[in-house]
Amino acid sequence: MSTSPAADDYLKTIFHHTEWQDRPITPSVLAAKLGVAPSSVTEMVKKLAAAGLTIHEPYRAVRLTESGLARAVTMTRRHRLIETWLVREFGYTWDEVHDEAEVLEHAVSDRMLDKIDDRLGHPDVDPHGDAIPRPDGTIRR
Repeated sequence: MSTSPAADDYLKTIFHHTEWQDRPITPSVLAAKLGVAPSSVTEMVKKLAAAGLTIHEPYRAVRLTESGLARAVTMTRRHRLIETWLVREFGYTWDEVHDEAEVLEHAVSDRMLDKIDDRLGHPDVDPHGDAIPRPDGTIRR
């Protein structure tokens, strides 16, 4: 599935909001987390819904579809592996890696990500202690 970096960021943010609790994310909370205007969220959520990645009714919370969840987990895996790689291989500290990973997660190929995972010995957690999803989308807690 091909999505834009912006769409991937929305999906990842929706996933992160519900990763540790069951309450779905509202458009206003999504806007605040992404640092964008509510109108921008409305437009993107409409696009994501049209693509079958989210479920959203006006003035209601946003939920991921099965396809949206799969893409969000894939992007979370990419992000967390890259954070781990930056700490272990390049000497970044845990509080420096997020912004770098935000850029790189959209740029590295799947092949390179697999090589990073191999090089790191298939880690279960990132430098922040968050679980890194496996290639099949499962998450070890």
